[in-house]
Amino acid sequence: MSVNTFNITGDMTTGEVTTRWPSTKEVFTKHFGSGCFTCPAFGGEPISMACAMHSTDLNMFVGELIEAAKKDAAAKQ
Repeated sequence: MSVNTFNITGDMTTGEVTTRWPSTKEVFTKHFGSGCFTCPAFGGEPISMACAMHSTDLNMFVGELIEAAKKDAAAKQ
């Protein structure tokens, strides 16, 4: 399991995460489909709620978000 140095939590909104770490959009698409970004709830919905609505394990999802965020950090170096 990766250490959450990116401070991504289930309480953060979907918009907060995708704005700060654009590579995380791949994770949302992988688990929730491409229509995720046109959903009226997207942007203001907590990650925990999105996972609950899509029957997705929150810890696994946050772990994948962290891995995607690392791509953004590496690209900036």
